[in-house]
Amino acid sequence: MCSASSQRPISQYSIRQLLPSASFVGCGDIQFRDVCTHSARCKPGDLFVAMSGTIHHGCDFVEDAIARGARGVLTDTPLSCVDAPQCIVSDVRRTYGWLCQYLQGQPGNHLNLIGVTGTNGKTSITWLLRSILRAAGKQPGLLGTVENDDSRNPPQPSSMTTHEPAHLAAWLRKIAEAGGTDVMLEVSSHALTQKRLAGLQLQTAIISNITQDHLDYHGSLEAYCSAKGLIADYCKFDGALIINGDDPRIRTSLDCRRTPIIPTTVGFAAGNHYQIEVLNEDRHGSRFVLQGLDCRLEIAIKVPGRFNILNAALAGVAALKQEGCSPQHVEQGLANATWPPGRLQRIETDHPFSCFVDYAHTPDAIENIVETMRPHVSGRLICVFGAGGNRDRTKRPLMTRAALAADVIVLTSDNPRHEPQLQIFHDLLSGFPDECTADLIEADRRAAIAWAIGHAEPGDCVLILGKGHEKTQQTGDDLQIFDDVVEVQTAARSVSINVLQHTA
Repeated sequence: MCSASSQRPISQYSIRQLLPSASFVGCGDIQFRDVCTHSARCKPGDLFVAMSGTIHHGCDFVEDAIARGARGVLTDTPLSCVDAPQCIVSDVRRTYGWLCQYLQGQPGNHLNLIGVTGTNGKTSITWLLRSILRAAGKQPGLLGTVENDDSRNPPQPSSMTTHEPAHLAAWLRKIAEAGGTDVMLEVSSHALTQKRLAGLQLQTAIISNITQDHLDYHGSLEAYCSAKGLIADYCKFDGALIINGDDPRIRTSLDCRRTPIIPTTVGFAAGNHYQIEVLNEDRHGSRFVLQGLDCRLEIAIKVPGRFNILNAALAGVAALKQEGCSPQHVEQGLANATWPPGRLQRIETDHPFSCFVDYAHTPDAIENIVETMRPHVSGRLICVFGAGGNRDRTKRPLMTRAALAADVIVLTSDNPRHEPQLQIFHDLLSGFPDECTADLIEADRRAAIAWAIGHAEPGDCVLILGKGHEKTQQTGDDLQIFDDVVEVQTAARSVSINVLQHTA
């Protein structure tokens, strides 16, 4: 991982010259070399940025930052109890984001930035867009949940959906220096409320959908919707805002923004600017027509599901808005696209049943997966899932209700973190009707997956949901290597061995 300071020569900056409208306490200016938000990481010459966090406020750590050599403090509140040079701004988060971009040479100005937000679909849309732009002869980079791609070197695994401002700016500079032309950015609701995109302008913004998630952070569905709509504020005046026109919550979120940009709508319903007509769909893929005023495309993708069709259509329309992308590039890029791992990923085994691993961890995503696979399964649909600890508890019973269309339900763990697994199970079980319950409740995720594979019969389909591409499982402070794909393969081999031994 590159850092903000490692990508530029060390020099002195004047905060007064950079922020002429700012106020100062205890000084007339602050000369600094870098910006830092964590006092323990402050170096001599840094400007310490005091912002509010989830638990603490940076103001509580100013003295520690100064003791470590910070030249002064950037804050939105004068600190009367601190004897240190202070620069006062009205919006410290936005100012910090802008400073990070400035210190890296404002790399976003040299790149075509495409931001994608939504409860579900961000990763798939960005990967599909990257494939289309490559088909058009461009050199696109990508920053998202699964990986970070500078467009030239092998992608690196990602640890979060949207980087903090310093790392985001450093990655954008890395992409620009690698010769990148475009960058697909996954944008989380946390990133939007925390203004991590400050200092950037998007040529295109996409909103895929808005369903319940992250209420532990946002407090209410209304606040979460409003957060998603914030992406419109980062659009250039001549940019494009592309939305799922079938989702009324998106329109509500944008009404709150009063954005001057008229959204381009994409969806299955009549009245959208681009309408989708499904031609055929099976467990191996889908074909559909995307019809707009300026084009008619017939598109094939390698995965089933109306939600995947919508993701592909949103990516296709976004690509058509980019200079140099033709309808042929869209069709070619989508047909040849590599889908991200853990997104309805089929796991091959030697058994006469199918198995898929998917990242679905919201009620809407689980419902979509179950509804997608149900018509293509001759046997039973076996659904294995859990819920993350220390996260939105209100969605847990809704997740269970979304899975009720499956024939067999296995409840297990999914990153319980510091929350008791019994509490998580209690919340999930509350989603069952009185006369129903789970077929198995097993806190050991490895054992739960093995049980599902071991009980699958010819024609069945096993869905392992929640973790997708993730490679770890967190219980308390313990982080263990755990990969659903590997566990499915191991369980399938074990079943084969048991069958052979029994036959012998």
